[in-house]
Amino acid sequence: MSRLTLAVAGAAALALAAAALPSQFARAADPASTSTTAATTSDPNAPAPQGWHKGRGERMAAMRNSPVFQTVRNLRELERLYLIGGRASEIPALYQDVLAKTENPTVRQFAYNRIALNQFKPGDVDKSIATLRQSLDESLQRLPAQ
Repeated sequence: MSRLTLAVAGAAALALAAAALPSQFARAADPASTSTTAATTSDPNAPAPQGWHKGRGERMAAMRNSPVFQTVRNLRELERLYLIGGRASEIPALYQDVLAKTENPTVRQFAYNRIALNQFKPGDVDKSIATLRQSLDESLQRLPAQ
């Protein structure tokens, strides 16, 4: 087959697929449609498009300013510095110290996962499994009864 034949066949297949799409997935033909107005106009005062990402910037900013996010970010950076400095053997102690100091479930879950990952690297699967099971037990205790 020639390239032209393949290109025509591909275009025809795309046209058929687009025609078969339900109307909610099809692109709006009306330029004044509320779902695309802000995205297609250059007016800075146009309303933002309404969709699943509405308010995403505010949520991301709030998350970045949360103490939990900052703690996890600091832990990741410390771990990275330990690795760069050739002190990888000290990483599990760092996270054990975190577990001793906090009761925050998100930070504890992160610490348990990082401990298990560092135990798994040398190939000690049993220690890694035991750590994750301990984390799971803590998580199950925090679940509300229904």
